Amino acid sequence: MSTASTTPLLEARNLTTLPQLFGVDFTLERGAVATLDGPTPEARTALVHALAGLRHPDEGAVLLDGVRLDRLTDHELSEVRRRDFGFLFSDGMLVPELNAQENCALPQMLAGTDRAEAMARALRVLRDFGLDEMRERFPGQLSAAQVQRLTVARAMAHRPKVLFADDPSLTESTISALVDTAREAEIAVVLATAEPSLTVRAQRPVRLNTRAKRTRSALSVPAQRPVRLSEGTLDLAA
Repeated sequence: MSTASTTPLLEARNLTTLPQLFGVDFTLERGAVATLDGPTPEARTALVHALAGLRHPDEGAVLLDGVRLDRLTDHELSEVRRRDFGFLFSDGMLVPELNAQENCALPQMLAGTDRAEAMARALRVLRDFGLDEMRERFPGQLSAAQVQRLTVARAMAHRPKVLFADDPSLTESTISALVDTAREAEIAVVLATAEPSLTVRAQRPVRLNTRAKRTRSALSVPAQRPVRLSEGTLDLAA
């Protein structure tokens, strides 16, 4: 894939996924953090899934590094999701029989990464989230906050280009650690949430308002936010 600096990392053009979204334009630059707030969990999830290549749009296109995801084969799209995307959902889905480091390494090993390399990556990201001393503990031996951080660390262990978080149940401190770690690693984040505190912490909130069928959706942000709007496209350059 091309990584030209003039090409947005992730872009949606006139994206329509019936019945929730109509004509969405969206631009996300490398290392930027965007929160999607409203109007419903279904609409937020529909947009996250479309941007992440988990569902094909009915109209429009989604591009990663200038390449249209909807034109890839199922195998190619699976490779993009495995290599370039990270996913954080409300259900952490940790394996209780594996310790923290093994849980963090498991998705990488399932994707074909050598165990030693996967474990080394897991340890590095656990250190980023202050969990390296807990690496041999099992999920049941961790606090609720530590479980949250482990879930986030696992999603970021392979250093994806984009991390998608669909209404995750995270505390403000965990969100803070997520945002700080992502920015340092130049990982872009798309966070769908109904929590105002999380929207404020991410600093670049996007309010998604769907309108009547076949009309363009409105993307609006508070006027004081340092973002640029041009012809309905939200520029989220860091």
